[in-house]
Amino acid sequence: MVAVTFAVSCSSSAHSVSSPTSTTVTVSSTTASTSSTGPTSSTVLSSQVKAGVPNCKFSQLSVTATGDSATGHIGVLVRFENTRTSTCALIGYPGVAGLDAAGRQVVQAARTLHGFIPGVPTGQRPPVVVVADGQSASAFVEGTDVPQGNDHACPTYPRLLVTPPNTMQSVRIDMAMPGCSPLQVHPVAPGTSGSLNG
Repeated sequence: MVAVTFAVSCSSSAHSVSSPTSTTVTVSSTTASTSSTGPTSSTVLSSQVKAGVPNCKFSQLSVTATGDSATGHIGVLVRFENTRTSTCALIGYPGVAGLDAAGRQVVQAARTLHGFIPGVPTGQRPPVVVVADGQSASAFVEGTDVPQGNDHACPTYPRLLVTPPNTMQSVRIDMAMPGCSPLQVHPVAPGTSGSLNG
């Protein structure tokens, strides 16, 4: 299992990551409409459960993505790090869309508790994740690259549009995802594993 790390910041410039598998990622900040990413999850619930802890703002989050694969399943771990001194909360699902080569949204990731890749166990609610300065929450996006049925090829989405939970701005990540099965996104979980199981 090979992991490739993509460093993403909320600006319109390109960044290069120095590693044995160095990759250039072009990211731009956009405003997401409700129709493009779907409704965000439980802003009111977040405020009620963690009284006094506001929802994280887009401006205080650094977004990074790490990819790996196993047995035809392709996963992208999206990490949201709080870069400000004020503590905030994330709850529910990031908005994730697959983009075509022209940057158009062509598919929305379905919101599921978990898939082949662990997320939140069946029967549990998405957690309210409180992140202090320098702490992170994370969520998995997954798809497959094995054609199904009589298909001989699958669509590929060369970029992803990621909207942090309870925000209306997004980042574009130049990272390809296959679409042999519908894309899925799991809820944010504490830390950097994307899962409540560690």
